[in-house]
Amino acid sequence: MSVVAASEIEAATTAACGQGVPAFILSTGVGSGRDAFFDAVRATLPLDPPLASNYSWDALADSMFGGLVLLDVDRVLVVWTDAAEMMAVAPEDADTAVSVLVQTVTDLAEPKYTQGRPVSVTVLIVTEPS
Repeated sequence: MSVVAASEIEAATTAACGQGVPAFILSTGVGSGRDAFFDAVRATLPLDPPLASNYSWDALADSMFGGLVLLDVDRVLVVWTDAAEMMAVAPEDADTAVSVLVQTVTDLAEPKYTQGRPVSVTVLIVTEPS
């Protein structure tokens, strides 16, 4: 997990795609709270099982893990382009969202959780206002 400037995103995604690494651009758009984050994840990332509500951060982590592990790749890039907005408006939700991303990345790196096929997930977070 890395905090980056918005100007670095294009180069990072281009490099990832050039190496065959799936890149997912997560944007909460106009909204900037829990619901916006859940909706952005639902619209952007592969999820398994599908996420039915916006109530459980644990369910979100489980769903992201399941969806990303099913991609059958060894590397993934996730870019959260507008984290700054959520950090400014809903800092507790933003902290929890970052924790969920960290948990998911950590779990996917563990062979014991991925049937011996860990997935290296790089998460880039833009924390400067857009």
